[in-house]
Amino acid sequence: EATAQWFGASDAVRHAELAVGVRLFKLALGCNAVLLALAAYFAPRGASCEALAGGVRAEPRCAPQAKWWLTAALALALLLRLKALPVGISFDEIDTLVHYARKPLLEVATTFDSQNQHLLFSLLARVCFIAFGESVWAVRLPAVLLGVASIWALYRFALLVVERREALAAAVLLTLSYHHVWFSQNARGYTGLLFFTLLGTHEFLRMLSERAPRGFARPLRYGAWMALATLIHATAVFAVAAHGAVWLATLWTSRKQACGANRRVPALGFLFAVSLAWLVYALVLPQFVHTLLRPTMPGATTEWKDPLWLVRETLAGISRGLPGGAVTLAVGAFVALLGLRSFWKQGPALLGTFMLGTVITAAALLATHHNLWPRMFFFSAGFYVLIALRGVVDGVRIVVARVAPALVERATSLALASLCALSALSLPSAWLPKQDFEGPRAYLARHAAPGDAIATVDMTVMPYRDYFTEPWNAVDTVDALARLESAHPVTWIVFTTPTRMKAAQPQIWERIQSDYVTARTFWGTLGGSEVVVAVRGRAAPVDSDAAPGVSEGISR
Repeated sequence: EATAQWFGASDAVRHAELAVGVRLFKLALGCNAVLLALAAYFAPRGASCEALAGGVRAEPRCAPQAKWWLTAALALALLLRLKALPVGISFDEIDTLVHYARKPLLEVATTFDSQNQHLLFSLLARVCFIAFGESVWAVRLPAVLLGVASIWALYRFALLVVERREALAAAVLLTLSYHHVWFSQNARGYTGLLFFTLLGTHEFLRMLSERAPRGFARPLRYGAWMALATLIHATAVFAVAAHGAVWLATLWTSRKQACGANRRVPALGFLFAVSLAWLVYALVLPQFVHTLLRPTMPGATTEWKDPLWLVRETLAGISRGLPGGAVTLAVGAFVALLGLRSFWKQGPALLGTFMLGTVITAAALLATHHNLWPRMFFFSAGFYVLIALRGVVDGVRIVVARVAPALVERATSLALASLCALSALSLPSAWLPKQDFEGPRAYLARHAAPGDAIATVDMTVMPYRDYFTEPWNAVDTVDALARLESAHPVTWIVFTTPTRMKAAQPQIWERIQSDYVTARTFWGTLGGSEVVVAVRGRAAPVDSDAAPGVSEGISR
């Protein structure tokens, strides 16, 4: 009770939840102590046995030349992700900034009241605010640093499954990737999820492939990395579930082999993952269960829950980050099939590790009627890159081997370098605004008269009220909008994300469509999240300060 009070639990409900959380934390500490003691007692002693799964390489040391290339890639990655860092903050980022990064550290650590709460990321963002002050670049800085770290983690992981050249190409491709730069400048936990998932998957494959396991350090590291992955984004549990499915499959396929300790070492890793995740979430667990199981937009019909929309939006999002768009995407699909076939031949367990996380995540989102956003699958981005690069290598080898066998190696190196160079062409689009909330402020400052009313609705209320502190009118019903209209000769309304507006505020949406004229649309790189200014009472003014088509030219 005293600890809950020390954490700042002022109201009775929060105090009761935190008191339960403290008890769960104490219980988790005890369970982890028992698990560590048992792990030390029953730990394998290094007896020789067969690998549980094939296709995993012995972990090589990083060659000096490769170290220089990797260091250069990481330095370039940092520069590319710091460029235009404060530009165009999105709704979810503003939500993180306002509701978590501004709060005291202890309050952040003990609050899980929204699915927008990426707990570990919010703690890191708060630390950055304490160190550097409140700013857009400070709230995005953890994503930048974790993004750069994930490139290193991908290289380290890739050495287990591909040759060094492909591993370096994977690191360079992520460095120059539109999508990776975009997420690295997004104040959310996705780059951290990628980073910790790669580290955990590295340990998982090593547990499957060890021929003389000793001690419990590796399963403990696996558990720690995956617990941190779940702490920064709860969907990491699907990666753990994928690892578990692969482990069970390998137990069945290797049942006639002398695998020895390798059979139970991954199980210990899963126990550590569960116990440590319980430990790090214990204080907020009473809130966590209720918040996580809460349906998104209950009762509303929206295309975001349509699997076909997910496929279309994923393909559209990928094509935005590829030179040549849909044409390149079609070629990429063929290349991906070659990569999938190659990894299947190398080891079915490898391909399962790469792909099962995506399948389980999609199934879980469908089962819980959650919105099917492509970003939920970003934790597998490193695996997708390796599949694509393997497809390029195999495709070039098939073609060149028929006409000039002596040039195969040079041709594959040239193809990998060309792919990285092509990826760099799409980088400028990543530095555009994710959502342009600033644009309407400047536009209305030029065109709204003193007696005009300016209204916000749904997803524009919080950003303009709590972050930009604009004295605009928030409306949540069509009657409130009608009263505002009757009191002013001209009414402006600012809204965003039409897909959500149609579902969340259908009456206001119909009123806007029938009585308002679109004055200006401010596009961003977050697909379908344009910010729109509409006006009622006079014709939409022409903005002489904006070049024709400048807004529409921004990639969505």
